[in-house]
Amino acid sequence: MDENARKTLSEIGSQLDQHLEIPVYNGGIVKPSDIPVTPLTLGKGDKYVRSRQSSEAKQGRPKTRPRQGAPSGQGPTIQPRTTNKPGAVFGSDLREKYNGEIADLETAYPGTQVWYQAEGLWLLSHSALLSGLDKQATFLTVMPYASQLRPKSWGFWTTPLSAEWIGPRHTNFPDGSVCAFEPIDGTWLCEDGIVKLLDQYTLWAIRHLHLEIFDRWPGRQSAPHPFERITEFRNNEYCGCQHSDRLYTDCCKERDLAQDQIALGMDFWKNFAGSKIRTPPKTVVQFIADRKTLPCIEELNMNIGIPNF
Repeated sequence: MDENARKTLSEIGSQLDQHLEIPVYNGGIVKPSDIPVTPLTLGKGDKYVRSRQSSEAKQGRPKTRPRQGAPSGQGPTIQPRTTNKPGAVFGSDLREKYNGEIADLETAYPGTQVWYQAEGLWLLSHSALLSGLDKQATFLTVMPYASQLRPKSWGFWTTPLSAEWIGPRHTNFPDGSVCAFEPIDGTWLCEDGIVKLLDQYTLWAIRHLHLEIFDRWPGRQSAPHPFERITEFRNNEYCGCQHSDRLYTDCCKERDLAQDQIALGMDFWKNFAGSKIRTPPKTVVQFIADRKTLPCIEELNMNIGIPNF
């Protein structure tokens, strides 16, 4: 990673800490928001607080980012999202809906490959993330047609010579699929479309890159079980409890450590993680390696645990 990319990544991390919406451009390029922000201090006892200017600006920030122009991601003008949300799409309608989104998908994520199976479609897409980065994030995503099932995706760091799974942090148990947001938050619904879903995965990858380079997950995160927080969270990251906007060291860490660690671990693996480590299915890993045989949707357990996003 060159120095310019490192500086851009640092700025994006600071903006994620302040809960700003980060724009994603064609090709999965991520750039800092143009909303003015106030530098944040990670000192003990400090809350993350946005300036009044930033807070007011965010209220008018659109959730969608219309894409146009070159695949390099050179800016589209950010325009407001319509307030009339389209109705939910269910069942067999999803097949028609997803098919109708392919043209927009090819513009937003050039080079995306699409395969069709009876139960849904597969997508292989790439996000460049930053100019000057020596790898890209590659996502293998399944979009089921059954309305009761949720999309799944697996992320990999790829170069012309290698592929490495992105994880385990913020991936689902036990299949290692992307966990980019909490479904109950309504961050993405099927009527929002495939492009917005891939945008969420792209931002998940930029957070992982920030973790790799700066040893810190930027922005809010969710981890309701104390054992997960103890084993994975840094002191200077946001706490993963339900309503926290404080650093872990100033929020739940003391209470977490005061509990019986052996009992916590046993409870986590028995009741939350299913006694299994996170790892992608062998069929997914093999396909990323050789691009020959796609996994079969009907053979994947699409109903494991909490809905996967």
